[in-house]
Amino acid sequence: MRRPNILFLWCDQLNASVLGPYGGPVPTPNLARLATSDVVFNNATCPTPFCSPSRASLETGRYPHAHGIVHNVNRRDYPAIPAGPTEEGIKADEPTLGRCLHDAGYATHHYGKWHLLDEDLPYYPDMYTEHGAYADEMRETFASVSDRPSAEWLDWYGWRLPVEVSPEMRSAVAALGDRWDGHGHAEFVTKMGRLLMPPEDTFDARVADRVIDRLQRLGDDAFFVVGSMNYPHDPNVVPSPYYEMFDPADIDLAGNLDFLERRFSNEWSRRVVADLGEAGLREFLRLYDAATALMDDQIGRILDALDATGRSGDTIVVFAADHGDMAGGHGMVWKSTASFYDEVMRVPLIVRYPGVLTPGRSELAAGLTDIMPTLLDLAGAPIPEGVQGRSLAPWWRGDTSAGPPPEYTFCERIGPHPERRRVVGSDVPASFAVRGGGYKYARHADGEEFLYDLALDPGETRNRAGVDMLARDAMRATLDEWRRDTEYPH
Repeated sequence: MRRPNILFLWCDQLNASVLGPYGGPVPTPNLARLATSDVVFNNATCPTPFCSPSRASLETGRYPHAHGIVHNVNRRDYPAIPAGPTEEGIKADEPTLGRCLHDAGYATHHYGKWHLLDEDLPYYPDMYTEHGAYADEMRETFASVSDRPSAEWLDWYGWRLPVEVSPEMRSAVAALGDRWDGHGHAEFVTKMGRLLMPPEDTFDARVADRVIDRLQRLGDDAFFVVGSMNYPHDPNVVPSPYYEMFDPADIDLAGNLDFLERRFSNEWSRRVVADLGEAGLREFLRLYDAATALMDDQIGRILDALDATGRSGDTIVVFAADHGDMAGGHGMVWKSTASFYDEVMRVPLIVRYPGVLTPGRSELAAGLTDIMPTLLDLAGAPIPEGVQGRSLAPWWRGDTSAGPPPEYTFCERIGPHPERRRVVGSDVPASFAVRGGGYKYARHADGEEFLYDLALDPGETRNRAGVDMLARDAMRATLDEWRRDTEYPH
């Protein structure tokens, strides 16, 4: 039997609830088209709401406290990136998803956001990344932009982007006074707006170009091709015509906008909304939705290219995100919060496997840590020792002898090593969450607990940790058992 090809498409910081397949307001016709022939997983979560650690978990099938990448890591050889000299990312000899499939005979290719440092990987021979090839391609453009007045461009980790800030946002920013002066990322707040570049020059479009080119040049070997987008992650700048697709006045604000636990009231994600007000929030959401629409169009281009190869019938297509975005929920945006609200913890997961998966919706608890062992299992490749994720392949196949499906997923936030080493010690502050059985339970480093009844309170507005002790204790025990099973250091 021929091994399945695998096309893995994912993006950064996507709140599942904005997507059409999840009942959201953003028209995403290409993801909707994918969803009609795929399985839409309603209860997929990330292992941590942070880019690099979550991506490392998908690659290794291990939780952040096990693989040790608990904070974002950045390239040291690109001068605009402030990486420390001791930062450690994925190493070439680690048993990652890409390496395992390569060792099993797959043609493996990665195009797009990597965010795990080492890009000299033998199993990804023509890697294309955000601060590598794309930054080099755009170097002249970025240099010319910096000749403009500073108010007209944004420096986003070395991408120098021409921006037109809307009148509404300019008014909101003017009201800030000096409150963001001196903040390292103040421009991310003050320079949201219309990107004065054509869509085809955006990173996501260039990624799609590379994926399409590879699909058109594939040989007969089974392939594993990754297309990793940046949108709707910041920078919150989007080109026409996408910028004009959404009217801020027509955007519905989150129903839990005014419900925020006191613990999180002074966080950066909250400060942005509190400082910019409703006009600023609406402009952010307009940009977020527009970025999602642009990303969806790139997904459509890639799916069309796959169909044109005639190999769609034996190709597993996976779409996911590394984590979510508060997107106005609880009066916050981005992911700069210590909370485990569904807006950042829950992720979209849509999978197509013709002849194996029956299209529809699934309530199966699925974590991004499970993706690596699942795809290796489906590819007939060995799962490395030490993998902590579960292969979901038996339940995807409908194997009735597989026993009860997983009921819980787990999420964590671990403090970084002082030298950014991949070491998690017993003295590092850590918070955890478990989601399943209709509840979510979170315990923070200082012992404060949160319990939400997701069936009765999907917006997570009523903490029942001090009320429903039976459910709290059961979820606490489930979390503690998982910590023991995954050998958390204390």
